[in-house]
Amino acid sequence: MVNSGVKFRHLQCFLAVAQQRSLQKAAASLSITQPAVSKTLKELEELLQVRLFERGRKNATLTPEAQTFFRYAAASVSAMQQGVESMTRVRSHARSVISLGAPPTLAPSFLPAVLQRFVAHTGDIQVNLQTGRNADLLSDLRDRKLDIMLGRHLDPKRMVGISFEHLYADPLIVVVRPGHPLLGAAAVDPKQVGDYPAVLPSRGTFIRHVADTFAVEEGIATAAQSIETLSVSFGRTYTHDSDAIWFVPWSAVVNDLRSGFLVKLPLAARPGGPASAQRMRSIGLLTRTDDLPAPEMQALIDIIKEVADAGELEATML
Repeated sequence: MVNSGVKFRHLQCFLAVAQQRSLQKAAASLSITQPAVSKTLKELEELLQVRLFERGRKNATLTPEAQTFFRYAAASVSAMQQGVESMTRVRSHARSVISLGAPPTLAPSFLPAVLQRFVAHTGDIQVNLQTGRNADLLSDLRDRKLDIMLGRHLDPKRMVGISFEHLYADPLIVVVRPGHPLLGAAAVDPKQVGDYPAVLPSRGTFIRHVADTFAVEEGIATAAQSIETLSVSFGRTYTHDSDAIWFVPWSAVVNDLRSGFLVKLPLAARPGGPASAQRMRSIGLLTRTDDLPAPEMQALIDIIKEVADAGELEATML
């Protein structure tokens, strides 16, 4: 039986302290005083008959019991907020809006396939697509500026309150224009790559780390003449119109490989070299753990998984 003494304000206060890890910061976020926060927490602890926080001088840490309670409290508050928002849309006859975030490498191939199916499947629903760096998108997801995100898993500290579900492995490949001088050989010596200008992911990004590791392990000495960018549109045009060699995730150029606009460079396998799995990055679906997907959101999630399943099968055949 639900304890009728637990009120919405108890849950809001509990979640604020859990998320802020501080009574003072929680009070500021709720625009109430710290004594009011302490009083509300004490009421909730008495109602539940458990201790929820270990209070220190500067922070408040969830007890094991509170960690269990957090999932249900967060889901309850989120469901209430979504219900209120849905009624607001009904009254104003407004369209449902889903904000989706993704790295720019997914924009050319994966996302068009997803959104084409979604538009055909659903009715009058607006999708706002935002592209950017993984860390920036994750921050927006946590701040509720995004409803859902596609990207990679970050370190555990940054993933608190975020759910990650693997969709597919996105391998790093090396591509060139059709007719590139290196394509005359059945298998290209990796050392020859350094004789040509390189297009590399920007420094400080995860995919750049993958590219640098790949180059070192394969004995590739990238040319001093290189361009760093995360722009897929620039990379594809520059590579197609020059003898540059582009280190890029498969998902960013899959359509260009299919059409022959770009060609995957057939690098010779080095004896004892790294397995291709080491050049993979896991792309996943990221959502907030305290959200319950609305029907239109669940429809989008289901379509994302369907397209990802087909994409992963193709990627494994590289």
